[in-house]
Amino acid sequence: KTEWHDFLKSKFNWIDFEYYLYKKEAIIPFAKIGNQRISLPFCEYGGPLILKEKISFKEFNKDIKEFKDIEIKIHPKINISIDQPPQKTKPEMITYMLDLKGKNKEELLSSFRKTLKHSIRDAKKKDIEIKKCESQKELKKFYDLYVKNLKHRKTIPYPFFIFSHLYKQPETEIWIAKYKNKIISGDLFLNYNNIIHYLFGAIDHKYRNIGSNYLLLWNKLKNEAGKEKVFDFGAAPRKSSLATFKRGWRGKEYPIIKIKRAHQKMDKKKFLRSANLIRTLWKLIPTPIIKRISKKLIKYRI
Repeated sequence: KTEWHDFLKSKFNWIDFEYYLYKKEAIIPFAKIGNQRISLPFCEYGGPLILKEKISFKEFNKDIKEFKDIEIKIHPKINISIDQPPQKTKPEMITYMLDLKGKNKEELLSSFRKTLKHSIRDAKKKDIEIKKCESQKELKKFYDLYVKNLKHRKTIPYPFFIFSHLYKQPETEIWIAKYKNKIISGDLFLNYNNIIHYLFGAIDHKYRNIGSNYLLLWNKLKNEAGKEKVFDFGAAPRKSSLATFKRGWRGKEYPIIKIKRAHQKMDKKKFLRSANLIRTLWKLIPTPIIKRISKKLIKYRI
């Protein structure tokens, strides 16, 4: 199915898609952006779509060398035989996956890190309402928090129409937390096959200490407890506060395997200096302007 690709092409005139058949064993979908091929943009993972039980990573990595400007991030649960270490060092990006099968909510709660359990119990004592996002108005409030969070992190946010499109899909769930009749945080989950993917989260920094983000995740987990589901906490830089937060839920750590080959080598120091300058200036731009220009600039993030 290519509905997602068709949607992206309808919104961005600088993107196209190509599909390659690999040895009748897998389909490799690429988004073509200029001279680059990325599998897949606006997703935390991409990689080959396996047509058989598994394929060899060693052979796949060797054969894919004919592409010079590519980036592939392989889903940790994909049926690809990792018969050699994909990277000499620990991968920069990781995820945590928690198997919910046969576990009731009490067992889940008891398995969490001690400080996390305390945060959940403390948040329960506060007058926080957890509910599904049920209107465009609530969706826009959640998106506003997301944009402010990414501005704080000096990162380009996805345009609102990405959120609006996902909101309409049956696989998507958006939960929000309200405190004193105000939306203070929200989470977006994708449910597909037996995977629950935690894709986006946002919080009002004024209320970051009352624990609404813990309650949101706990609400989703306890609702899915015992089912034949795997909860994917989503990508995080290995050495980050986000990874520390996700690690506390006691999921199993998986590397996000990345294949990246650039046709031309760049001056790394020059690139880093330019990137740091842009990120510093980005934090100074008013939020309404960031929301308007994100569509034009998002190509430089993916």
